[in-house]
Amino acid sequence: MRSRRLFLLVCCALGLAPGGSQLPGADERPTAFTVNAPVVNFRVPTFTPQGYRSWLLCGAEGIYVDNNRLDVVDLNLTVFSGDASNRVESVFLSPSAIALLGENRVRGPGALRLITDDFEATGEDWLYDHRQKKVSIHRNVRVVFRARLNDILR
Repeated sequence: MRSRRLFLLVCCALGLAPGGSQLPGADERPTAFTVNAPVVNFRVPTFTPQGYRSWLLCGAEGIYVDNNRLDVVDLNLTVFSGDASNRVESVFLSPSAIALLGENRVRGPGALRLITDDFEATGEDWLYDHRQKKVSIHRNVRVVFRARLNDILR
């Protein structure tokens, strides 16, 4: 909803009606504004109800598909602790992804690199559910643990 309001404000500022036509009375200067145009080098932060950072979604390019979906090129998703410490919990890197903003989920059919303090994982065909703090990687998974794994085979 917030994105739609921002879109309408930008349209009004440019003298455009949604869909690209000019509003009555707007000057006749040419514009290159289109609804489907990608946003370049963008950042979309989300916050907890208490006002702490929850995640920061960045990309080299984003295409706003609808109120819930944002297609992302060169995803860099940083997940924070969501408290006053503002600690980075994990970083997701992917050449392409689909962000389902209303569901707090991000997924991608291609490659993923997930980095945390304790491990690094790579793979393909992945899904991150932020509400559950759950990552699923379905193909070509490789995990390298940095944490000490005492008695793991007992």
